[in-house]
Amino acid sequence: LVAVDTATGRDEEARRRLTEIETWQKKTEAKAAKEVEEQEQLAKFDFSGKYKLRLNSRDNLHLNNPAQFWSFDDDTFIDQRFQLKIDAEYGPLSSVLVLDKGNFVFDWKEGSEGTLDRWGEFQTVTSALVRELYAQYTGAFVVKGGRQSLMLGNGGVVLEGPTDAVKLVYPIGDLPLAGQTSLTAAYLAVSGGFRNYDNFTYPAGDRSAVLGLANELDGYLLSFDLKPFRNFRVEPYFLKVFDDGSFGDPDLNLDKDFDVATTPRDGQFEPFWSGLAINGTAGNYSFTGDLVYLTGSATSDRDYDAYAALLRGDYAFSDGSFFEKFSLGLEAGRGSGNSAEEQLLGTGDVKNFNGLFLCKERRKFGNIFSQDLHAGYFFADSNLANVTFARAIAGYEPFAGVKGELSLALLRTTESVLQGRGPTGDWSRGAASFSETTNDIGWEVDFNLSFPIMKRLNGFFESGYFVPGDVFRLANGDDPDPAYVLVAGIEFVF
Repeated sequence: LVAVDTATGRDEEARRRLTEIETWQKKTEAKAAKEVEEQEQLAKFDFSGKYKLRLNSRDNLHLNNPAQFWSFDDDTFIDQRFQLKIDAEYGPLSSVLVLDKGNFVFDWKEGSEGTLDRWGEFQTVTSALVRELYAQYTGAFVVKGGRQSLMLGNGGVVLEGPTDAVKLVYPIGDLPLAGQTSLTAAYLAVSGGFRNYDNFTYPAGDRSAVLGLANELDGYLLSFDLKPFRNFRVEPYFLKVFDDGSFGDPDLNLDKDFDVATTPRDGQFEPFWSGLAINGTAGNYSFTGDLVYLTGSATSDRDYDAYAALLRGDYAFSDGSFFEKFSLGLEAGRGSGNSAEEQLLGTGDVKNFNGLFLCKERRKFGNIFSQDLHAGYFFADSNLANVTFARAIAGYEPFAGVKGELSLALLRTTESVLQGRGPTGDWSRGAASFSETTNDIGWEVDFNLSFPIMKRLNGFFESGYFVPGDVFRLANGDDPDPAYVLVAGIEFVF
């Protein structure tokens, strides 16, 4: 008889199986590592976008002034907007393309968001299809070059919108008093001007030929992002523009008289903005603030001496309190302006505050005056020019995602102006001959509502009612009728 060591046999079988398992595991891990390596060698793509559809109803946005009449001041129409964003990423490199149909406008009376593609009027709006197109390197610092959306401070005061630029962001680190600090430096090729003067008339000023002209303005930006405390941010910034245009060249920011017979370029448009922006939260309170001082030259014989300030504070009631679904806010703003005498003479420093390039996303403080009546004939024009306002805001959120906001604004001119002439320029287009001055722009009440319909589909409603003051007094001495705007729509985000 031969004795068999069964224990030894079992051990050898177990070792064999264990070896097979380990071999299989190593092969699996190697395969997975190879797949990860291969994936890392591929560029990653991401697609997103949104579609917006609106029903608009407007009444008397010309304030009974035929010289300011526009086709859609008393009309109801439907418009739409489509945006597609494509992101590509490979290691530290990335690139973004944003196609935006219906964003840029040919007319200033289009609201702060810009004209959407209007139904029933094929290609009446010439929009810039490419809103963003840039490449970016992200490492110890960030470099971004191409057409990109830039914003200074809390936005909508000096610079906001797509701009061809090269931008560097460098994290400096934690500094005494300043906290976490980063530096931003950028060169801006400020969007050019009008290629021609066809249909270049009041009140709109045709913007269909704005983009695409060779750049003649160079901007240089330096800003710092400081976080000295938790939930508190400070941004000081400096923006200087140099005018490289030749005599006779058209320019977006200079040709402001709508007169084709005059020399297209005044020359020496070299403004300098120094600004400070803050925002933060403290318990149930939140706040934002912008303060900007504008100097430099406006033309060859006039300098800027202007300022703008915007402050807003909000309070959200605590959960569990009787008013937990409510919030309260207060906003105030002031922009410098020229007096009635200075506006008539057209000499001395320019005190009407201007921005550089505000696309149509200017900071709104209402749905009519700051958006449609004083939003500016040009991308540089500010709705704070010679305007002082105070606005009370009440918010209500009865259910998650359903938000309503009611606001009341009182509007005055910073400097007295002649009745009927408007806050800046001449709203009457030479028709008003009053010698009395006034500060009364009027008052406005607005109501906005947003609500979810289903996942990725939201609805919204916006309305405004503006009662004009003596600033818009009619040439015959009558008071203009109120203006109203109603907008209802949906937005699909994907």
